[in-house]
Order: sequence, then C-alpha cells, then structure tokens
Amino acid sequence: MTHPANYAPPSDWDVMSLTPPPVGVRLLHSPGEAGDVPIYQGISYCDAVRCAGQGQALRVLPGSILVCHWAPVTLGLKEAENRFEHGLAPRLDFPSGGLLLAPLDDFPREPEVVLVRARPEVLQQMIQAVGQEWLWDGHRDRLARSAVPLLADEPPRLYHPVIDGVNKVLAVLARSAHWRAFTHRLFRSHLVTASFDTIISHGLADMSMCRNSTVIPLQTGRVNISFFCTGGITWGRNDPDHRTSGWPWPLFCRIYERANRGTP
Repeated sequence: MTHPANYAPPSDWDVMSLTPPPVGVRLLHSPGEAGDVPIYQGISYCDAVRCAGQGQALRVLPGSILVCHWAPVTLGLKEAENRFEHGLAPRLDFPSGGLLLAPLDDFPREPEVVLVRARPEVLQQMIQAVGQEWLWDGHRDRLARSAVPLLADEPPRLYHPVIDGVNKVLAVLARSAHWRAFTHRLFRSHLVTASFDTIISHGLADMSMCRNSTVIPLQTGRVNISFFCTGGITWGRNDPDHRTSGWPWPLFCRIYERANRGTP
C-alpha cells in the first residue's frame, strides 16, 4: 500500500484501527488481472467486503455473486436484461473486469475507493478532515441512496428511526444460520428480488455497499454515506449502529495529511 507523503496516523483517532477495518476497492481491467488473488464465490458483494475486512484479498468477478441480484448488475458484472435490472442506477458500465477487494495494509498498489464502516460520529470526524464540499450531492433526498441529507454540522445527524429499527431487528435475525439460509433460498428468485426492491427503495436503504459506497464514489469522486441495506445487515453482518461509506482514495489520504499538519 502506498501512503501519501509524510504519512502519519491521527493522534486522537486512527481510521486504520477501526473495527471493522477499512477495505480498499479497485476496478480490474479484466477478470485475469491480479490472477494470484483468490476469486470470491458467495452470497453477495457485502459478504465479500466482510471477508476482505477480516483480512482476505479477493477478486469479485462475473459469476462470483451467487444469490444477490442487485450487485452483479450495479457493479457491471452482468448486463441489465429486464425492467428491474434496467432500473438499478447508477451502475458501472457492462462489461466490468471485476473488482479487487483487500485490507488497506495489504493492498496491491493503490485502491480507488476505500470502504469505511463506522459509527456516525467517526464518519463526521472524517468529513471534517476533508471538507463537507466533498460530500455527494446527487441523492435528491433519497435515503435509499444516501444518508447525506441527514448530515448536519453540529451535532452529526445520521439517523432515521424506521431504517435503524428495521436494521436492528435484522441484525438479531442474522445471528441465526437458519434465517440466513432462508434468505439465500428466497432471494435466488428474480421475482422475489424485484418485488422486494420496489418496497425497500421507497422506505429503506438500498444497494448500500455496492451502489452507494462503491459505484457512486467511483463515478463521482465524492464521498457518500449510507445506511446499510437489508443485505448489508443480513449477509454482510454489519453493525446496525454503523453506517457504510465510500471514500475516493485521494480524499481518504487527506485525512492523514491533515492530521500530520496538526490541524484540529
């Protein structure tokens, strides 16, 4: 991993020591790129991020994601073929060569985006380090895509009772292997997925890690912060008190540059 010049971790809080730790993401030009890195085969993109956060370097390629019908289209790994899939936006262009996921301290070369999952107050500190002008402003007040509209200067307000309540319930259910297995079977269905998307896209977070935290920062060069979607809790097994966020690599580096200058 290449750090910015004069790299020094912040003295009062260290993003690199967060739990779960940050995960780097880089687009691959072809599925064969980084061929020594294992290929992910599993439920969802958020599950792949979970594995990367536990120390695994992985390639997410066409055919890697076996259950989730959102992420393959959103990440450009599958061509949009029906009304539901054409409605998944924004998304990476198809065909994409895949994505490399790895812990930051073991990332080959440099990532393009850093995924940070943390409590709202930690993300607020990070935003203050880079400046609120770098927050994504294309959400159009849709909480399915971003929690940025709920972000205020002081105190941080990344909160919505319905989304938080649903995610807390799902986090309890996600502890059950039987529940996770049930959702794996259920969401292999295109019909179930499309019907469920119609419901959640108007009231809950949607595509939180694939679209909100990966695609949007890759395409815009801006920071996005999002509530976790139902898959991010059930399959990614994330903490419902956390938010997911995507940071373009140059902006992530600014946090360290600011700390090194001793800026409050």
